[in-house]
Amino acid sequence: MAKFRITRQLKNQFVWAPIALLFTGTFLLSACDSKEDREPDTRGTGVRLKHLTTINQVSALLTSQMQGYETQETGSFTDEGHYPTIPHIYFYTVNFKDDINGYVYAWRSINAQSGMGKETKDEILDMFPDMEEIADGRLGKAPYENVFALRYRNNEKGDWRYELYIRLAHIDNQDNQVIALSGTFGPTTSNPEHEAVAPEPMDSSTAIAAMLALTEPIVE
Repeated sequence: MAKFRITRQLKNQFVWAPIALLFTGTFLLSACDSKEDREPDTRGTGVRLKHLTTINQVSALLTSQMQGYETQETGSFTDEGHYPTIPHIYFYTVNFKDDINGYVYAWRSINAQSGMGKETKDEILDMFPDMEEIADGRLGKAPYENVFALRYRNNEKGDWRYELYIRLAHIDNQDNQVIALSGTFGPTTSNPEHEAVAPEPMDSSTAIAAMLALTEPIVE
């Protein structure tokens, strides 16, 4: 079974380049697949990634969740084809930074990608035992009936992460989409003095609200 997955940052390691390049690697066109989906058809249509192509567009949707943070010019967008029309290649990364005291800073990164395979929720949970599903009353029912969310079991200041999975196999047998929201601080996450002034990880409710803001309803 082919696996399509966002590459994660190593625990307790902050390197600018890997954050900006989380989505490099092999990307396939989102297209119809003959593989039979192993979950029952999702009723309704649900949501998909909103088509955003600039840092300012993403930032404007996250104003309340990113207060105090400024966008960084290390973001990137790949938009080939005519998303959401199949085939297409569509993914992006946008980074945010908060200078806490002129030396210590907090860093957040939003990554979104289409064409992420057809793994079910159970398969994804089995693949990544370091993550757990988030119980959130907004998910699993209209308009987010095709959405579920995961988080690190042990979110910490130096390495926290949330992932929002969008299942689209019930619409023309399309591939999953994923939004990941992650954070850390620097310049040295192992320094107790830096950690003392670094912000706590974003809470689950706020993180899910931020990721849902980057989606839109599917209109048949």
